[in-house]
Amino acid sequence: MTKVEPTDSPGSTRFWVGVIVVALVALVVRVAYIWFWRRGLTVGGDSRYYHEGANLLAEGKGFIDPLSFLDAGTTVPAADHPPMYTVYLAAFSVVGLTSATAHMLASAGIGVLTVVITGLVGRALGGPRLGLVAAALAAVYPNLWAYDGALESETIAQLAVALCLLTAYVWWRAPTPSRAVLLGAAVALGALTRAEMVLLTVLLVVPLVSFRSGMPRRDRFRHLMAAWIAVALLIAPWCIYNLTRFERPTLLSTGFGVALDSSSCDDAYYGPFTGYWSRSCVLAVVDRSGLADTADRSVLEAVHRDNATEYIRGHMSRLPIVTLARVGRVTGLWQLRQQAALDNFVGGRERWVAWSAWWTFFAVAILSIAGAVVLRQRGIPVFPLLSLPVLALITTVVFFGLVRYRAIAEVSLVLLAAVAVDAAITVLTERRSRSVASP
Repeated sequence: MTKVEPTDSPGSTRFWVGVIVVALVALVVRVAYIWFWRRGLTVGGDSRYYHEGANLLAEGKGFIDPLSFLDAGTTVPAADHPPMYTVYLAAFSVVGLTSATAHMLASAGIGVLTVVITGLVGRALGGPRLGLVAAALAAVYPNLWAYDGALESETIAQLAVALCLLTAYVWWRAPTPSRAVLLGAAVALGALTRAEMVLLTVLLVVPLVSFRSGMPRRDRFRHLMAAWIAVALLIAPWCIYNLTRFERPTLLSTGFGVALDSSSCDDAYYGPFTGYWSRSCVLAVVDRSGLADTADRSVLEAVHRDNATEYIRGHMSRLPIVTLARVGRVTGLWQLRQQAALDNFVGGRERWVAWSAWWTFFAVAILSIAGAVVLRQRGIPVFPLLSLPVLALITTVVFFGLVRYRAIAEVSLVLLAAVAVDAAITVLTERRSRSVASP
């Protein structure tokens, strides 16, 4: 692993000056997008859930379904999503910043912090210049800043990813139990933001510890347990709270069944929207169940999960095609024009944002392949970075092709792309030096 320069070195000073400049650029990009394109918008779907849920939480109403409360006047305990993003926004609601625009601007602060942490990961991978390249790419990459103006939990999820990668590479360079605990804390932050990120305990932590050479087996086990215990302790309060308020056992969220059911129907298995999701499928199941809108959310989750499982079992022959369609949608290799239109109409992105996000994704994805090759040649472990795209693909295959599911992979892709760019700069610089030195 490339050594990081001492904090008092001239190179370190230049690095931090550069990071501050890049952070200011990232802030300008995010605030400009929110102020000129998102300000005053009426939010819906998950964005409304987070926004209104934060305001209700700040008013002392707890974690309830904000849509049922505001639209029907019913108080229903809810855990459709893990709590972290709602809690973060509620901190601003408490001091009077309750508008959707205010919450977007608050999210922009998280986005800027993600840019800074991404720069630190880049520096850990290959030195100050690579760190600045990574931060610069993160500052202007639409698949990062667009979430800050969308009021979606991916904002904090991407920060959690950056922290996971930073703590992973710091631990790899000099393993200590305390650093393993920090890695577990970063994974817990992700799990409390997006439930699927709890799988990083297996996809990231296990191979990280297992592949670290030069450590006795007993020490590896101790560090693995330290990380896992940190995850368990930090998510435990939320899980215990949920176990006390729902009829059926609920830990991180009640969203699994609904998400699975929304893509387990004819609309998502056949026809032009194969591999996507359908709200009408979910509503039809609720109507058939006879359950009221005030029904216990864990009971509704079980109904959706059972219906989805039954449908999948009855259409197993179609599943391979649907799986390919889901992966094709999230990678832009199938139905790209339709997917961009869905990002605009259903996802709420402006048309120019939807398309710029796709074209820059293609560029970053191609560069990331080259970056992975460079890291392997340098003997730097690539699997921590690859664990996030793997998790994104698992989520996509299980549920449906949605750009938001790819969000947790974007920081990794930016870092790998930055490695390729930095390597290209090195090659060009060496060629120029040789040409100057030659007679």
